[in-house]
Amino acid sequence: GCRLCEMACSYGHFDVFSPSRTAIKIVSGDNFYSFLPNVCLQCQDAFCLKACPTSALTLEGHVVKYNSKRCILCRQCYIACPWGLIYPSPDYDLMIKCDLCEGDPACVKVCFNDAIEYVDIEDAALTKHSMNKFRVGGGK
Repeated sequence: GCRLCEMACSYGHFDVFSPSRTAIKIVSGDNFYSFLPNVCLQCQDAFCLKACPTSALTLEGHVVKYNSKRCILCRQCYIACPWGLIYPSPDYDLMIKCDLCEGDPACVKVCFNDAIEYVDIEDAALTKHSMNKFRVGGGK
């Protein structure tokens, strides 16, 4: 529950330490010492991608990429995502969505307890029932 991953994400993308400008959100679990990371699942049949009228979201390999230059801020992607993992930035100049930091996620680098790791998507699927670590799938 240290939330260093949130700070690394916001600093890496926006040069600020702000939990309101991060693509990974940490939520409290069932008890006071349980925390769960929420981050874009990079869905291969993504609702957000289908809802975007300007193709600001594209599927590149195993990653749903966001292009702010094509985005008209209609928020259809936000409405379409069942998990709310793409959302408007606080000043509404763009949408915030995990891009896996181009294959080198900042959130993983700062997780000193190794609670988050970045693995190949097939490996993530094989180990999804393990609750010891949160696995960010994507990449290869």
